Amino acid sequence: MDWFDCNCGFGIPAKPFGSVFATAAELLDELDFCGVGEALVVHIAQQFESPQTGNQLVLTEIADQPRLHPAWAILPPQTEWDVASFVDGIKRHGVGALRAYPEEDRYLLNGLTFGPLLEELVGRRIPLFVGPYWQTVADLLGDFPELTLVVVDHGNWGDDRFFRPLIDRYPRLHLDTSSYQLERGLADFVRRYGPDRLLYGSGSPNIQMGAALLTLAHADIPDAAKVAIAGENLRRLLSEVRL
Repeated sequence: MDWFDCNCGFGIPAKPFGSVFATAAELLDELDFCGVGEALVVHIAQQFESPQTGNQLVLTEIADQPRLHPAWAILPPQTEWDVASFVDGIKRHGVGALRAYPEEDRYLLNGLTFGPLLEELVGRRIPLFVGPYWQTVADLLGDFPELTLVVVDHGNWGDDRFFRPLIDRYPRLHLDTSSYQLERGLADFVRRYGPDRLLYGSGSPNIQMGAALLTLAHADIPDAAKVAIAGENLRRLLSEVRL
């Protein structure tokens, strides 16, 4: 299958957990070992240092790596972070996806804080990736129902009771598969909703890269569904982006 990881990164964290890929080259070695062709990536500094520093680092580190695609982290405009300049930057650098770290960067991810930026994301179909803050996700989609939102790293104990009502209501909500290792979870999701709302993500380096890959490869779902989740769905979302 054509694997395209939607959720992985590199850089050295202050408190290493799981594997560590210090550089983009080390991440590529792991992708090659697991047979993954491409990845949407972040730098650890975007989450734990500052989005401004991390956004520049991820561009610099992957500049000569066509298999790696950058995602930029966001900050509230009230931090003197100019929305127009940010949008101009993602256009100039071809950044097709964004990440939000509301807990680490200490902000409320909602329309009050991010209204102008969220309107840009809706209009440009730019996907926003965020962790499983389900009340935040519900409130955000309530205000911006056409937002392309991808929730990553939800728990392998099964967050279905949180996200299935949202999946029912909001057609542009997607989930990654990095921690979705619930017994027959993928099979039941695909049976009910089809495969188009799931994106293969490894969650690496916090999770070993092969775990989610193995779960999807051996899931009791049709081969066409596996192919869609492994990479086609992410490619479709990125192809819809209007920079």
